[in-house]
Amino acid sequence: MKNAPDRKKAIESALEPRPDSITPDTLKARLQAGEIIAALDYPEADRPLFWSAITLVLDDLPRVRQVWRTIAEQHVDGIRTRQRMFRICPRQRGVIDSTLAGWIVLAVTCAALLAGGLPV
Repeated sequence: MKNAPDRKKAIESALEPRPDSITPDTLKARLQAGEIIAALDYPEADRPLFWSAITLVLDDLPRVRQVWRTIAEQHVDGIRTRQRMFRICPRQRGVIDSTLAGWIVLAVTCAALLAGGLPV
């Protein structure tokens, strides 16, 4: 019976999310901060979690693109090791597109002119 409180504490700590846990929200936050993320950023035991989380992120954020980078190359053997990495395109970082902003200003100006002129 002496083990019961320790076991309960261990179960509670196992259920708490770790600060470095791999969830779609943490990956989205890292991508929107401008980071490039890859499976090799995490321990080998956690990589299946990374792949399941990144597929959900790819569904939610269509501007996330994958890039391939060479991480090791042996010219004698002709072996090249490539890694798939993910990054977000600039249009989805929360920055408004300049073309879209121009169209919005044009639409507001046209609406003001049709309503009776611009206030002076």
